[in-house]
Amino acid sequence: MGRLEKIAAMVKERGFDAVMLTGQENLQYATTFPHLEGFAIITADGRGFCYTDSRYIESATAVMEPLGYKVVQPEGSYPTFKTPQEVIDECGIRVLAFEDLLMPVHDYNMYREALSALLVPVGNAFEIMREVKDEQEIECLVKAQRIAESSLFEILPKIKAGAYEDELAAELSYIMQKKGSEGGSFGMIFISGTKTSMPHGKPSHKVIEEGGFVTIDFGAKCGGYGSDMTRTFAVGYATDEMKKIYDIVLKAQLAGIEALEVGKECRLVDKAARDVIAQAGYGEYFRHGLGHSLGLNIHENPKASMTYEGTFKQGNVITIEPGIYIPGKGGVRIEDMMYLAPEGKRNLTEFPKELMIL
Repeated sequence: MGRLEKIAAMVKERGFDAVMLTGQENLQYATTFPHLEGFAIITADGRGFCYTDSRYIESATAVMEPLGYKVVQPEGSYPTFKTPQEVIDECGIRVLAFEDLLMPVHDYNMYREALSALLVPVGNAFEIMREVKDEQEIECLVKAQRIAESSLFEILPKIKAGAYEDELAAELSYIMQKKGSEGGSFGMIFISGTKTSMPHGKPSHKVIEEGGFVTIDFGAKCGGYGSDMTRTFAVGYATDEMKKIYDIVLKAQLAGIEALEVGKECRLVDKAARDVIAQAGYGEYFRHGLGHSLGLNIHENPKASMTYEGTFKQGNVITIEPGIYIPGKGGVRIEDMMYLAPEGKRNLTEFPKELMIL
């Protein structure tokens, strides 16, 4: 079933006549077209309409018409708050769902005044739908991940004492773009030494020193889908304590991967990894959830977390990223992307995980 049909089935099941999409992520999910200015309406009987302006009309038509959408440039060139009324009249829409989790209050008020249909919230229907990835989405994630991995391999020889965090972060970003990335999937974490105790530390003009860790958490983006991986390296040498902490985190990550299964409670996957760290005496230093789903957004549901209610489903992509962070000393995080594929779970990350001393 294509995405247009999936969305139409959801609209019908929830008792709407149609749904209007204006938010970028759901627009791209529905139409596969990125950064569209305009809106789409999908009816319960499977008709799709997209209104955009002259900047996008040619390229949007080429992408969307083969998917079953009617692509229109309205009179006056640009869609306005009144433009959806054309589809409402043509299709006899009385109940029109809208993205209440995304639409600004101002826009909602303008649509409510301009349109004859009753506007009702769609809730988290799209968030739930996007939890299960299709083949095209997996292809984008894998492509992004391969770009990220090959770029990291390329920059490894430059990660050494005397180099600067921010300069290497900028170079890694540049290498990814040369290899085809549409940009970073989020703000890159490229930190060293005692800064590695900060799970979301930022690169700065800090010199990398021997005898410390370097943690790199980053991703490439392809087709709007962003990858996510973390690797931690030692520079020059690793002390026995550094090796011990790294080994505990790696064992915790492998335990989390082993626990991940279709139908498994999300909190129990988190617990499998967290118990390894706690039993080693470092429980207080693992200060975040084990992982999150990702796709058009870098943080999506479901989550591998002690506080997340739910179970994993076939089609989920989830990161497994335990860490130990000791203030004043440093930290380690190791992160892979796991896919609960029809044939079984699959690790989308191929970069090695044994401790590398650079």
